[in-house]
Amino acid sequence: MRFLLFIFLALSAGIGLTMLADNPGYVLISRQPWSFESSLMVFILGLLAIFVLFYLLLRLLDNLLSSPARLRRWQAQRNRNQATEDTRKGITEMIIGHQPQAEKFLTRRLADSPQPEINLLGAAWVAQQTSNQEKRDDYISEATTLAASAVDGSLTAVGLVQCQLQQQAEEIEQALGTARMLHQQSPANPAVIRSLIKLLIKTEQWQELLTVLTAANRYHALSEKELQAIQSQAAAGLLAASSEEAEADKNWKMLPKKLRKQTDIIAAYCSTLAESGRHQEAETLIRNTLKREWSDELVEIYGLLKTDNPCAQLKQAESWLPDHPTETPLMLCMGRLAIKSQLWGMARSYLELAVRNGDSHEAILELGWLFESLGATDAARHAYKTGLENSLGSRAQDFTVPVQSRIEPESVNQPGPDADFDHDDPSPSLAYSNESK
Repeated sequence: MRFLLFIFLALSAGIGLTMLADNPGYVLISRQPWSFESSLMVFILGLLAIFVLFYLLLRLLDNLLSSPARLRRWQAQRNRNQATEDTRKGITEMIIGHQPQAEKFLTRRLADSPQPEINLLGAAWVAQQTSNQEKRDDYISEATTLAASAVDGSLTAVGLVQCQLQQQAEEIEQALGTARMLHQQSPANPAVIRSLIKLLIKTEQWQELLTVLTAANRYHALSEKELQAIQSQAAAGLLAASSEEAEADKNWKMLPKKLRKQTDIIAAYCSTLAESGRHQEAETLIRNTLKREWSDELVEIYGLLKTDNPCAQLKQAESWLPDHPTETPLMLCMGRLAIKSQLWGMARSYLELAVRNGDSHEAILELGWLFESLGATDAARHAYKTGLENSLGSRAQDFTVPVQSRIEPESVNQPGPDADFDHDDPSPSLAYSNESK
């Protein structure tokens, strides 16, 4: 476009000059006592020459007057370039582990650096590696002051780095305070939310964590899977930390309805109920929950409950057998309930079946306690030995009690007609069901 404009002007000038050459014209300027007379062409060329000279004079004066400012700008640009190069060198030295040199480069030209906060954060990291927390905090404080006037999120970035450095130095309480402050300043920032969640989990601040998880869900700071897992962990931790009955009930009711339907959360609440002596409430809740959803954890807790009627518990557990035959948690549960009901033969049968499944050290321990309490020391020793071998990774052995360790009915104080341990069938005898009714 400029080229075409130049061609047009050149053609126009050529045509004008040609016309002037054919008819040069006449110019007369008179002012007493002087007069100026010339052809039109000479006059125009003279005007052009005067204009060019005047323009050059103005440019010269402008350059002379602006030289100091231009020199200052050049010096400032040179300083910025050197500061940028120092930042590059400092980060390089920091990465390869030359901490003193890195700190020197990062702090040498802070006033000229286009982003001094970056230099100060790098210097703070270097100070952290050399265990100089005081200098680290000074660098962080200076970076915070510089970032406070920025509007590009630099203050949040400085806070996040400070929080990370405090965690690295095991200053957990200080890091948590920093994360809380950042969350107040930037409640929608996903990185801030994730950092606060991590620290709340570490310090077991379950109630606050549940509140923060609401924000995490709103601003998509976590994936759905991570959110559900942490919600479950927080709810279970909150219930487990309840020291009083009223507190446990309050925390349970405070949980969202969705969480109160999860079996792991119900298990945590039932454990809290059992610890406070409210075994019957826990039994009712577990029984109702297992009607709609099976949970090995709840079944195991069910066997540990101490209600007034363990036989009724045993009968209830037997009703689950058709749908879950020979499952280890249920076998262990029924073995424990049979012990509470003083049905020694049934207890042994269920516990031995749980042991044969090879995935329950608790069943081995329960069986050893059963033998020991009934005076069968050889059988108890064999149970403990097998449990130790299994825990060390040895191959599970056939859990057949030695013949000399068989318990005679008369060795049990009033065990009833079912105290005969001499049976070869590895499966529990459901004939014991009549006694549990």
